Amino acid sequence: MTTTTRMTEVTGFTRSIAAYASQAASFVNRVIVARRNRKTILSLGEWNDEMLHDIGITRADLHSAIGTSLLDDPSERLGALADVRFRIRATRSNL
Repeated sequence: MTTTTRMTEVTGFTRSIAAYASQAASFVNRVIVARRNRKTILSLGEWNDEMLHDIGITRADLHSAIGTSLLDDPSERLGALADVRFRIRATRSNL
């Protein structure tokens, strides 16, 4: 009895297709996450100004974050704005 082993080699074309598929899946995932975060940020618009202040953001921050491209994650912008505001407050309190 003879056993044969067959090895398949991944060609350049197959590698390219796999890379494109991976990039497409990553893009779709980013769009889904951005859409979910956009919906969450829109719900923050229902909060009053005092509640927004408690978490370190303003209504203008919400508008700025939502004003980004639909393909961008607005939570990244909102987080950056909140961080800047926190640093400004911390600097002022140290003066």
